[in-house]
Amino acid sequence: MELLTELLGFTLKIALVVVAGLVLIAAIARSQGVREGGLRVVDWGARWMQYRARLLQPRQAKQAKKLAKSAKKLAKSDMQGTLWVLVFNGDMRVSNLKGLRESISAIIMAADPKTDQVCVRLKSPGGGVSEYGLAASQLIRLRDAGLRLTVAVEGVAASGGYMMAVVADHIVAAPFAAVGSIGVVAQVPNFHRALKKADIDVEVLTAGKHKRTLTLLGENTEEGREKFKQDLDQIHSLFKAFVVQYRPQLDLEQVAEGDVWFGQDALSVGLIDEVGQIDDWLMQQSETQAVLEVRYELPKTLGTWLGRGVHALAVQLREWLWTK
Repeated sequence: MELLTELLGFTLKIALVVVAGLVLIAAIARSQGVREGGLRVVDWGARWMQYRARLLQPRQAKQAKKLAKSAKKLAKSDMQGTLWVLVFNGDMRVSNLKGLRESISAIIMAADPKTDQVCVRLKSPGGGVSEYGLAASQLIRLRDAGLRLTVAVEGVAASGGYMMAVVADHIVAAPFAAVGSIGVVAQVPNFHRALKKADIDVEVLTAGKHKRTLTLLGENTEEGREKFKQDLDQIHSLFKAFVVQYRPQLDLEQVAEGDVWFGQDALSVGLIDEVGQIDDWLMQQSETQAVLEVRYELPKTLGTWLGRGVHALAVQLREWLWTK
């Protein structure tokens, strides 16, 4: 009973905070309007030089001053091209696809294929077939523009994530990064038997024999299941053909059954080209090239702020319940 009372009190506090937050956000949105999205560019070469100067300053004041001046001159110096860096953290529906598309368009407009290259720091467990097919095609645009593409797998590049990675000229993966999952999966819950027990009928009407194969509420048939499986097999075949187009040396019978490999094992079967940390490579490249991270920031809408607020409150509630 005491826990219930505390929970009701906590819920009331949350409700008051939400209402107050909504009022505040609405006022801000009305006064300032919606902030437009745009490109953000970070000069990592200059930033690393500044870090070094700051750390050396207590014991090597003169050298630190020189490094600080070098950092300021770095952007103006005659570097041998530019290494453009993109960061892609994918979810099931590739909700950041617009940012990827805008960033790549900007790079293509500014880059010089003779001297420049691109590195994509990728982390994705995969998701929708069409969405990730479109995301992979965005990376293909870079190669079509004549730019060498390196993909650094940070954490995971599975299924649709690997579909993106395989486009690269060179794939680097962290030692325990999960790579592969060249397969297709679909799950369709069916409530027909539960509805039948409740004497509820569901009519599924279609024009076209295969317009609906499996449904959520209607009665599924063996013919529908077989057609659904054929569709999955067709997608799997397209996936394998896409992979072998960019990595023809792969043994598809070994790697295209949905398995996942980690680090060195992924290298041994040919899914990647190198095991290592991309940070050291980027720092090494910064000695001869400008290293610029390009990121398109989406507009901050009222819905975005509300979504973040609700997520934060949900996390607090979960933590409070866990401690109780």
